[in-house]
Amino acid sequence: MEMWIVWLILLVIFAIIEAATLGLATVWFAIGSAVSMVMDLCGAPLYAQIIAWIVVSLVSFIICFIWIRPKIDRKGRGTEPTNADRVIGMEGIVTKDIDPIEGKGQVKVIGQVWSAKSEHPISEGTKVKVLSLEGVKIVVEEA
Repeated sequence: MEMWIVWLILLVIFAIIEAATLGLATVWFAIGSAVSMVMDLCGAPLYAQIIAWIVVSLVSFIICFIWIRPKIDRKGRGTEPTNADRVIGMEGIVTKDIDPIEGKGQVKVIGQVWSAKSEHPISEGTKVKVLSLEGVKIVVEEA
């Protein structure tokens, strides 16, 4: 079997792994394999192809983690906007007593029932104002 076919097979394997993980896991090996494949097609000896594969993969890895990865991480940072925060500042009705000690209670706001918490106990049927969101619970106080 010719060596360029081996490099092509490696290139395809690394590309498939990269596509499956989407985490910049093997892209540098794929780049090194592509360079080594071209070198074989140009008639370079096997030892030069292997050295080129190692060097190109290493340089690609360094470039990826110093220059490309931080840019990708910056774009992915932050929170995804949702419409859940629209309940902040709204008024609702307590549908199940809010007990701050047990962390139980529910409030209906804009037709949706939310788990709720408060600094003080609040009885069912009381009007409350939503102060903030903490995970999937709303923080309320009596209106």
